Amino acid sequence: MNHKNNFSEISKRRYIVKISGMVQGVGYRPYIYNQAKLSNIKGWVSNHGSSVVLDIEGERKTIKGFLIKIIKTPPDLSTIEKIRLLSKEYKGYLDFQIKSSSSDAKGLKFIGGDVATCPQCLEEVLNIHDTRYHYPFTTCTACGPRYSILRKLPYDRNNTTMDDFQMCPSCEREYNDSTNRRFHTQPNSCPNCGPSLSLLTNVGKKVAFINLIQKTIDLLQRGKIVAIKGLGGYHLACDAENQEAIKALRKRKNRPHKPFALMVKDIEAAKELCVINEIEEKILLSNKRPIVLLEKKAPKELLDVIDPNMKKVGVMLPYTPLHYLLFQGTITALVMTSGNASSAPIQYENHEAIEKLGRIADYFLIHNRDIHIPVEDSVVKVVNDKEVLVRRARGYTPFTFPINTSEEVLALGAEEKSTFCAAENQYGYMSQYLGDLKDFDTHRIYEKAIENLINLLGLKPKIIVHDYNGSYLSSQYAETMTGKKIAVQHHHAHMVSCMVEHKLFSPVIGVVFDGTGLGTDGKIWGGEFFVGTRERFSRVGHLKYATIQGGNQAIKEPWRIATSYIHAMDYHEKKVLKVIDEKSINAVTQALDQNFNCFESSSVGRLFDCVASLLNLRQKITYDAQAAIELENILDPSVKEYYGYDIGEENGLYQIDYKSILMGVLKDIEKQVPPSLISARFHNTIGKVTLEMISRIKERYRVNRVVLSGGVFENTYLLSYIVKGLKKRNCDFYYHQQIPTNDSGISVGQLGVAAAIEGKG
Repeated sequence: MNHKNNFSEISKRRYIVKISGMVQGVGYRPYIYNQAKLSNIKGWVSNHGSSVVLDIEGERKTIKGFLIKIIKTPPDLSTIEKIRLLSKEYKGYLDFQIKSSSSDAKGLKFIGGDVATCPQCLEEVLNIHDTRYHYPFTTCTACGPRYSILRKLPYDRNNTTMDDFQMCPSCEREYNDSTNRRFHTQPNSCPNCGPSLSLLTNVGKKVAFINLIQKTIDLLQRGKIVAIKGLGGYHLACDAENQEAIKALRKRKNRPHKPFALMVKDIEAAKELCVINEIEEKILLSNKRPIVLLEKKAPKELLDVIDPNMKKVGVMLPYTPLHYLLFQGTITALVMTSGNASSAPIQYENHEAIEKLGRIADYFLIHNRDIHIPVEDSVVKVVNDKEVLVRRARGYTPFTFPINTSEEVLALGAEEKSTFCAAENQYGYMSQYLGDLKDFDTHRIYEKAIENLINLLGLKPKIIVHDYNGSYLSSQYAETMTGKKIAVQHHHAHMVSCMVEHKLFSPVIGVVFDGTGLGTDGKIWGGEFFVGTRERFSRVGHLKYATIQGGNQAIKEPWRIATSYIHAMDYHEKKVLKVIDEKSINAVTQALDQNFNCFESSSVGRLFDCVASLLNLRQKITYDAQAAIELENILDPSVKEYYGYDIGEENGLYQIDYKSILMGVLKDIEKQVPPSLISARFHNTIGKVTLEMISRIKERYRVNRVVLSGGVFENTYLLSYIVKGLKKRNCDFYYHQQIPTNDSGISVGQLGVAAAIEGKG
């Protein structure tokens, strides 16, 4: 008998297994528990930091099959990055358990994003016989809040804002039942024990009504604007078919032109409004549920008040039970815009929301589940059959990516469209989109988000990376921190952000087009051609400098930019800028002659602003890049012609002369050529001259890899034109998909540069 027992123990094995990746908040421990029971594996599983650790015993063959199962076919929301396996002395466990979590300050950290409501939870919410019927906070291991409610790791209820709610006996039973899909669901709750809704007036007075959701639907149908608290913050909502309500929202929010996003009832409603291809439909229906930019199909008058002067509209589907419930009436589409005043951050705390949004919203539908970190809706589009992130936020953040540094680094990003990145243990972590740091409240949230991510990761940054422009608020914030400082030139960071995304290390040709960024010569860059690596770059070409008058005001008033360009060409400004009064034009030209409040710029973004002004599309903007965006939206894609252009060379640098391009535009304006044709010819010219510059640089420097980056490449037509030309030239080319091409990607590039520099050191 003893001999058999000894033999049995010898044939069994014990292993400690550490699995790192997106393995918390995804139902991984319950999945492992159930697979262990099925496979007769003994031991335990536990959250350890942001990893999952198993101590398992069983027959060697059985353990192998068990590990293959849990690693090769984990829950849908999980992503496994790293596995460690250690053999240990056999102990003789009698069963398998889920043990209490523990922290691990030194381990790899992976933080899950918020996830849209799953079909099973939605079925319960809409089932009149279910205990969670119409319960707005229904969730399970496959869906619900994650990052927005997380205070610290590991992802356990007591480390989230759900710690404020004690589970009732029924929810406790679900939580502890290994056969239930809510087994170890951290935000688990029901109407008896979980968060609840309140409906308030815009002065904070409670509205007494039995069915608050039905009352909210009634208010929306009556044309009221309702501030609705969601997963990551507040939305301002109104009926998308009520033009008066939309106009009121624009007026109150001081947002006269910037597009609004739509939330529609279902995919069928989306198809009524927009042309949707298979890839776009898949993204719309994904568990991330971003805003997707789609081609308009509905009647012009319906969508133009929502997205004026645009060919596309941003559409998303419901992603919380509350959203689904708002569509139980006759409304099929709601304007759902960020709950903020113009240029301010999204509101996420109840008392501040009422204070800041009370002049905009008529009513507030709030709940008492705190949001720890506010997260905007993500925005994506499909370009060349690929998903391209415009704004990386809810569902897509924090974004974890490999980076070749073992140092603890913090990269602070740009000033507008700000994000930041942290790094440790060969991984980088990109924050959600935060906004313009010049807004006081945005800067406050930026600081809080940095502190939160550093605490989650257990990080003590030794290297602080910031923009080369010391006047940026992100650069000034770097000076308040301890650690080694590294300043990274803005456009180099753009280039490297694309290299990091595509795992490029060897030299590339970097084409970086944007609006503003301080160059190493003290001038404003933005039409740049580099040859370089992650560590360093050489500027080998650029758009010829133009002297622009007006400082930051010029960016807000494109007519100043147009006047500056035309004045340099000795062309009569008043001949084309007829809508601008003569006194204003004279003031700018005199300031140009005296070099007063002027700056030299090679920015392609400013050249787009110039042409938009010359065509009288936009003389004053009300949101970032409005003039250039509207210029793209009027172009006729059937036009193939382009204007003449000149490429010169000075001090070894190729230079694109803007004068010949603008002369072509001006001649067409004199001939009264339709603006749609002029816009197309201008776009084609920028694409054509860019391709010729790349060809010349490729031949001179013997580099075949090309990366395209910078905010101008938000322009889908220009990006596609250049990509098509690079294919014909047999170039290896790369553009942004998962990391935004605009300034939101700067922090990733800064991190890439710092990692390369430190790696050499």
